[in-house]
Amino acid sequence: MNIEKSAISYLTLGVADLKKMKTFYSGLGFEVYAESDVEDHPYIMYKSGSLILALYPKHLLAKQAGINIDNVDENKSMSISLNVDSKKSLDDLIIKAKKLNATITQEGFEPEWGGFCAYFQDPENNLWEIVWHEKFNF
Repeated sequence: MNIEKSAISYLTLGVADLKKMKTFYSGLGFEVYAESDVEDHPYIMYKSGSLILALYPKHLLAKQAGINIDNVDENKSMSISLNVDSKKSLDDLIIKAKKLNATITQEGFEPEWGGFCAYFQDPENNLWEIVWHEKFNF
């Protein structure tokens, strides 16, 4: 495989409560791209730029991947970064996340590398970094 001719196109979150997580991400403003409520294969997909954010039941993801996923509520080993087009958009998104019961882990601040960022955890504790940087072009 030539890594230069590949692209990360999906980010799939294994979730415990698909309906609750759909309410959260739709409430943040993500637009549903595709979804299925078929009992043995439910999912929700959101398109964000060239990436699809997919929500899939954790137990089905484990079965499909042939692994055991402990039903741990915390995922702090990675963060998902979402670049936004302005500092105001960042502030607005953090306000929405608060209203949707996200846990704000770091209010907006100016990191050493420039720009502005903040962190929150969604209702199932997936860690998100919201970033605005004046040098990032959409």
